[in-house]
Amino acid sequence: MIARLLRYAGIAAGILVALLLVAALVVGNRLYASLPQTSGSLDVAGLEGDAHIARDEWGVPHIFAGSTHDAFFAMGVAHAQDRLWQMEITRRALRGRVAEILGQPGVDSDIFFRTMGLGPAAETAAANLPADVTAALEAYADGVNAVIEAPGFVPPPEFQILMIEPEPWTPADTVVVYKAIALDLFGNAFQEPRRDALVARLGAERAAQFIGRYPDDAPRSLSMEDIGLDTSDAPEPAAEEDPAQGPEDNGRDGSNNWVLSGERTVSGLPILANDPHLGLRAPAIWYLARISSPDGSAVGATLPGTPFVTLGRNDEIAWGFTNTGPDVGDLHAVTEADVTGSREETIAVRFGADITLTRRETATGPVLDPEYFDDYPVPEGADFLALQWMLDEPDDATTGVGMHILGGRDWQDFVDSLRSYVAPQQNMVFASRDGDIGFYAPGRIPVRDAEGSWASTIPFDELPHTRNPQRGFIATANNKIVPDGYPHYLTGDWYGVSRISRIYEGIEAAERHDLDSMQALQLDTVSFMARNVLPVLLTAEPQSEAGQRALALLEGWDADMAIDRPEPLVYSAWMRELGRAVYADELGEDFNAWYADRRLFMTDVLTGDLGEWCDDVTTEPVEDCAGLLGPALDTAMDEAVSRHGADIEAWRWGDVHQARHAHTPFSDFPVLSDWFTIRTPIPGDGSTVNVAHYSYRTPGYDVYHGASYRALYDMAQPDASRFMITTGQSGNVMSRHYDDLAPLWGRGEYVEIPTGWDMRNVPEGMDVLRLQPGSQ
Repeated sequence: MIARLLRYAGIAAGILVALLLVAALVVGNRLYASLPQTSGSLDVAGLEGDAHIARDEWGVPHIFAGSTHDAFFAMGVAHAQDRLWQMEITRRALRGRVAEILGQPGVDSDIFFRTMGLGPAAETAAANLPADVTAALEAYADGVNAVIEAPGFVPPPEFQILMIEPEPWTPADTVVVYKAIALDLFGNAFQEPRRDALVARLGAERAAQFIGRYPDDAPRSLSMEDIGLDTSDAPEPAAEEDPAQGPEDNGRDGSNNWVLSGERTVSGLPILANDPHLGLRAPAIWYLARISSPDGSAVGATLPGTPFVTLGRNDEIAWGFTNTGPDVGDLHAVTEADVTGSREETIAVRFGADITLTRRETATGPVLDPEYFDDYPVPEGADFLALQWMLDEPDDATTGVGMHILGGRDWQDFVDSLRSYVAPQQNMVFASRDGDIGFYAPGRIPVRDAEGSWASTIPFDELPHTRNPQRGFIATANNKIVPDGYPHYLTGDWYGVSRISRIYEGIEAAERHDLDSMQALQLDTVSFMARNVLPVLLTAEPQSEAGQRALALLEGWDADMAIDRPEPLVYSAWMRELGRAVYADELGEDFNAWYADRRLFMTDVLTGDLGEWCDDVTTEPVEDCAGLLGPALDTAMDEAVSRHGADIEAWRWGDVHQARHAHTPFSDFPVLSDWFTIRTPIPGDGSTVNVAHYSYRTPGYDVYHGASYRALYDMAQPDASRFMITTGQSGNVMSRHYDDLAPLWGRGEYVEIPTGWDMRNVPEGMDVLRLQPGSQ
């Protein structure tokens, strides 16, 4: 009887295993079936004529079309084939529709974005765009939808796992993607209450010391001469408000760019470098592409969901952006009487009850409901805080600027294309094959009156700009771009001090540069801070054996945060513990909120005028910095040895300092996280030109923010230009192009995207997809 039962049980188990294997094969086949068609021909409705998408070994598409309409249509096809989930989740997040597919985990995000109103603002802006831009967005949307509506279409794995279908793409969805970038790079309005709380705890003077201000001796990107102002008769300079965040990077969205004139290059023509720093994601934020039509050709970084090359070059000019970070947002205390309108919005919640949100508006902008925005205290006598910003401007034509840059041939074309730009303000560097270099920081920047109300905006011609400066280069790194005599207020929260200082050093270290020397500078991992504080750190007197061995290692270190060395880990662990020892006592319960790699502050504490911060205010004796160094090192090494082993000399920075490219939403899902998340060992830290931010508030050194795109454009040999993104071209986890660029990015390698060919002489090894007009 028992034997029979066991036999039956074995048969049942075998059947179950067989069924699971069949299910796995079915699911696996369906997941693989979601990979796009990249060769042969594809009939699509909406094309005017044939178009081609030729992909290289890395999956970079070269798009050829007989009209501008078809070129943008084909870009929509390429994006939908490779990045459809990324487009879908971005659109849903910005429109406040994540909870309807993820349930409760998406509620907070939906409340925030419904309150911000980016979806309705995008609809309004899209309706007001010029006809040529509207036509481009419609062609792009038609290309995206042609993929979704194609017979036999199988959606990417995320759709299958969540059991949802992609929705049709619209021109307003493209506008909302641009508004996402503007929101990501938004100014300091949301930081001001945090600063006020710090002032309440420390007092104004100590809070100012801790937050800091852009140093007087740090580089300014433009001089008075550059912006055409004579110091003898210049207007009264604008007073800068107290910074809310100060000059510390601390993972803020930053970037580097610089452009050298031919006087500073070996070739005699300009070189332009750009590497925007953003949160690391899987797939990469950017998508490399070349787009060619009878109206012109461009190559570089595109944003999935948008049809234009955002950062790149065409046949005559190149351009690159960094964030200016202007103060373009204010929180106003308002009462019920100030509310000009309200409406009920329903947030659908999968697997749960729907939520009804009352969205209120004032003359300045949306109301932050205290029920959901409790981090922002409402002043006595007010009922709410209302936001004022530039993201809801009805005539926001920023979307079309990228299209107009593509056709630019020279400096004047470039400047003219920027006149309708609203947000986010960017530091745009420019180079052309005719030898010009230049800089413009377009954006709609408020001019406030004495009461702080928005009275007007800075005229376009008075925004920071220059052409062919005498020194032969322009560089920015989110640093202060204007001279102290500039007559308009932009912000007090300039940052990027370590990066811009090191960039200036690198440029001025040689009379002339080539692509190799500019690549070395873009990949530089020498810590500007470590180099400055090492002489003080080396005076420490640790008592533990591990502390003494660690100190001995640092004695010969050159401050390079190299991936294959132990010193960066020793230094980073020490500075982390030293920061706790310096300011945890003053900040008390607010310490964790401000605990970060506060490089300028700690440099001033250790080498400047802020040494009194080393005193522990909770004890009667007066401590000094010399007395903190050794114990902090001992404590840091004790903790590090417990995590990384006793052989300090065998530690390697790259073993613990790894970029974590997080997938939305599956990096937060057990099991799925290992499949969708991409990890890459990388050098550097938050202070290096090749930036790599990790958080002090979580264990370990996982990097969550870095160079999202690297590019070097040589105007003497445009086809020799170099490009790199963070993960791969595909957003489909089943594709070999999902993560094939990640190791190259981590090692500081680049790819070339030659443009000296067309469909008459396609290079060997290309996958060519022919798009032809048809019905679906």
